[in-house]
Amino acid sequence: MNDKFQGNMQKYLVDGGSLPREPIPSSVTGRLPTLTELENYALEQWECFLLQLINSSQVERGTSFSSSMMKTFQRGLLSSRDGDAPKLSENGFQFLLMETNVQLWYIMREYISSAEERGVDPTELISFLLELSFHTLGAAYSFNTLTDVQRIAIRDLAELGLVKVQQGRKDSWFIPTKLATNLSSSLSDSSASKEGIVVVETNFRLYAYSASRLHCEILRLFSRVEYQLPNLIVGAITKESLYGAFDNGITAEQIISFLKQNAHPA
Repeated sequence: MNDKFQGNMQKYLVDGGSLPREPIPSSVTGRLPTLTELENYALEQWECFLLQLINSSQVERGTSFSSSMMKTFQRGLLSSRDGDAPKLSENGFQFLLMETNVQLWYIMREYISSAEERGVDPTELISFLLELSFHTLGAAYSFNTLTDVQRIAIRDLAELGLVKVQQGRKDSWFIPTKLATNLSSSLSDSSASKEGIVVVETNFRLYAYSASRLHCEILRLFSRVEYQLPNLIVGAITKESLYGAFDNGITAEQIISFLKQNAHPA
């Protein structure tokens, strides 16, 4: 565990934290997103973030990540030289092959570690993130109960899909998604329910049952994608594609681990 993160965590545990706040009643919020709608929103936001890491031109709708989130990305995922546009670093390429919950904790760790650079107390940030992880999935929580630091954090987390922010007639509220509540679950719990999409034949032909542009771009990191049908990506793992992956800092073990984690059950 990072020394600074560990120290702030110990400080939080010793000093104690507040109990999770109460949700807003439905009589105030009206209709809230269903769990399915909320999950789709979180997936769209998270995929948008990952696509922007790969290549900002891949994102169909405009994105404008806050300066605090961009600083978080640049700490280990992006690199730039002589004023050029930021590009994926070796850590960034490796990050894309990680499990979603591992990616999430990586981002949260960097977000907390860079807090002091933004003039934010890391202990308060840790306290709020731990509290958020125990909020009720799909329930609405008022902005009025948040401190200034927490309000900024909610706006940042909404960019990644951890919460959905809504504006009522008088009040604003945020709704935790599964990404936020997964912060309090183990990595094995979150990965166990993941559905596999990838089939690799003995001749290294590759098939991925997905319509996701993100899946296609991640597969391009180590394979040659030949064409993409509405629900199927077809390609091959070649010597050239593997050399390209190795040049970007991706290891053979990481590729094998990704394929195992995403293997189709058939």
